[in-house]
Amino acid sequence: MLRRVVLPCLALALPACGKARADHEPPQPSGSSSTAIVGDVSELPASASASASVGGGAPIVAGPTTIDVALAGDAIPQQRVLAAPMAEVLAAMPGYWGAADARVVNLEGPIGDRRALPGIGDKHLLAYAGTPAWLDDLQKASRASAFVGANNHACDLGPQGLAGTLAEAERQGAKLVGVARDDPWKRVELADRGGHKVCLVAWTTFLNDKGRKQRACTDGAPEGGGARVAVAELGAAGLSTLHAQLGAAGRWDGCDARVAFLHGGGEYRAQLPQVMEQASAAAAYVDAVIVSHPHVPDDVEIVRAPAPLGDAKAGGGRAVGRGVPVYRSLGNFISNQGHGWSVGMTNACSYDPLRNVWTRVAMIARLRFGWGAGLAAGSPPSWVRYGYSLLFTDRDATSLRLRTLPSADDVVAEKLERAPKPFGGLLTGACRVADGAAPSCDASHPPTSGPADAPAGVAAEP
Repeated sequence: MLRRVVLPCLALALPACGKARADHEPPQPSGSSSTAIVGDVSELPASASASASVGGGAPIVAGPTTIDVALAGDAIPQQRVLAAPMAEVLAAMPGYWGAADARVVNLEGPIGDRRALPGIGDKHLLAYAGTPAWLDDLQKASRASAFVGANNHACDLGPQGLAGTLAEAERQGAKLVGVARDDPWKRVELADRGGHKVCLVAWTTFLNDKGRKQRACTDGAPEGGGARVAVAELGAAGLSTLHAQLGAAGRWDGCDARVAFLHGGGEYRAQLPQVMEQASAAAAYVDAVIVSHPHVPDDVEIVRAPAPLGDAKAGGGRAVGRGVPVYRSLGNFISNQGHGWSVGMTNACSYDPLRNVWTRVAMIARLRFGWGAGLAAGSPPSWVRYGYSLLFTDRDATSLRLRTLPSADDVVAEKLERAPKPFGGLLTGACRVADGAAPSCDASHPPTSGPADAPAGVAAEP
């Protein structure tokens, strides 16, 4: 049975964890709502049937199709990261990353030169900012199909920095999700295979700076060239924004599989109920939800898809009540956090990012969308397989390098497997995917130790 997994050592009530930095914390709404969690979804209706199609007259795809997408968490442009050659940092990336049909990385900071900005003495300007050369190296080394630009650091350099990030991404031919001059909520196509497409929409629940500076980045100020970042704040107002944007007419036209990338939560702690509330709302419109921001990995759970608000057609033929995988947090992808940790230290969580080993563990979300033979373009996936793989950042005095976790004779993995739940369990979880395998957990059925069967009434995976 799928369970809602709570991170005990990250729980808000634990005094040993200390207090997170206020300049990274999302604003809290008054009161909270419970998220719709599925305990056992084996009884839920399957995804839309093989006869479903969107926009009549769409071409029929002859054969079965699968599309694999790999999504990573935060690439944080801290000074140590900026100094590290990205080709070396990512030299040991496992084969599944390069073999995926699309790869997504969260760009946790704007691209630009802080020294060129007005008001550089403003203490509210944070240190995260990457250079154009670093973004270029990151894209070449990661082969990212798209970068998520909607996160709390998007406006750290003000509207000028947001505009610079967008301009540099355009110059390099990189797709940026969640930031645009016209509609920051517009979907970005990640992959197109066999007549079927996978698309991504991204937003953040908060920005680090408030007031005029924030409005300049959400409203498209002239000094930023009209660049805007997608934001849906926690609480009722944000949920209203979410339904309006994800259910907007034409939002998903031409997209067969849909993914949402949500940035929110508290640092080094369990995911907030209000963020999971947004993830549950998004499930009405998409096939998978990815969450980042806590800087530590969290488990994957299934939520029950509600009905879209307003136009029922906004669901694109997807069944209400189906299971949608939600990755509660991917943690960091590339960062200098955790650099003070060594194998002789605790394997538990901490609000000290320098000594928290879990800030060095990267979760890669792995999604496989499948369509049976004869489905029209625009049809929802016949099935969704999901899982995750783990990486670990090794470091010495001069280098950073990501590698598979666990690897052979891995003393770090042996230590981490003994960590309090669910951390140790992440290394041996039923939905963890070994490098040479495909994701096998089924969005419509409980996870198993082996390959999952196709949902009843839809085409099996070829």
